Amino acid sequence: MIKDDAEIFGWTDINMGKTEISDLTILIADKNSFIAKTLFSILEAFGAKRIILCDDLDDAEKKFHNVEIDCIFVDFMMDKRAGLDFIRKIRTKPSTKNDPELPIILETGVTDIDSVILARDAGVTEIISKPFSPAQVLQKLDSAINRRREFIQTDDFIGPNRRRHKENNSEWAGDNDRRGTNRETQKKAMDH
Repeated sequence: MIKDDAEIFGWTDINMGKTEISDLTILIADKNSFIAKTLFSILEAFGAKRIILCDDLDDAEKKFHNVEIDCIFVDFMMDKRAGLDFIRKIRTKPSTKNDPELPIILETGVTDIDSVILARDAGVTEIISKPFSPAQVLQKLDSAINRRREFIQTDDFIGPNRRRHKENNSEWAGDNDRRGTNRETQKKAMDH
């Protein structure tokens, strides 16, 4: 069904830029089987061939330590917000198979500013709001894989910087650089 929809709506014309989606191994950690299968079908329709489904975080953590993965989609509310704890573990306890800078896309239906700040502080690369469209999934995946942010580590944070380089890589785009900026300044900037 999704594959047919991809052709009907022209989603097959959307591409990932520098990376072939068929070359990626993508882990989906979501206890909601409907969302997990929908995301699986969307990625498969775009050409992903290696997709791993996990319905609990223990299994996802085992896969992270035993299988080479290029990107992880994880649900925010999985096991009482343990989705964020899972992300923190990945960022702070490296695997012999995977880099702690691995792109992580957080799936969430909760998009209030405090939840977004919690997610960013946990070290997510991208956030995708549910419900999501196939085009949004591919756009987030493309950003996470092909437009990686500088990965930084401070006393209270490890993860991608909030800011990206502009297309010419000469300047930073956007506000809220994590290097040397305190939390109060960041929160005030986010509130305005």
